[in-house]
Amino acid sequence: MRNGEVVAETTNRVARDHDVTRHAEVVAISEAQKAIGSTSLDDCTIYANVEPCALCCYAIRESRIGRVVYAMRSPIMGGASRWNILGDRKLSDMMPEVFAPPPELVPDFMSEEADAALQRSSPVTWAFIRTRGLVAFPSQHIPLDSARQSNGLAGALDWLMRRLRKNFFDRFGRGGPS
Repeated sequence: MRNGEVVAETTNRVARDHDVTRHAEVVAISEAQKAIGSTSLDDCTIYANVEPCALCCYAIRESRIGRVVYAMRSPIMGGASRWNILGDRKLSDMMPEVFAPPPELVPDFMSEEADAALQRSSPVTWAFIRTRGLVAFPSQHIPLDSARQSNGLAGALDWLMRRLRKNFFDRFGRGGPS
């Protein structure tokens, strides 16, 4: 988003394009740079359902996006909460020609709405993601492992997710070769 207008809007295209680099954020950055006619997106905000991963965070930093807004944190793969790429000042201090200073971060933005939308769009995949603890919510105070132990249904869900992953998903939870 730039000056209140959507510059680019995308979804994850990894499975569609058979290309592991086609994360929604990277595709959006590419489309925005083409639309604006510049590699610098310093006056733009990027919105995501889930905290961008490390790959996307390097693209965000190099494209100089000024603000990153996301609904759910990603404690396993997140470029802010796991590796702090988005907040790393050393990148811009050592290579200011390439990397902008850390962008403004707005985590947990409309997390309940994003959770509901992802649940509706792909319930099985979303159950897998939630069961594995790949996302975290502002209201989560109980570690996922403790929650699993106290709920017998979670064990059955874990078993189902392992089966689905083995038979239907590749190692990243996306559809296998077509």
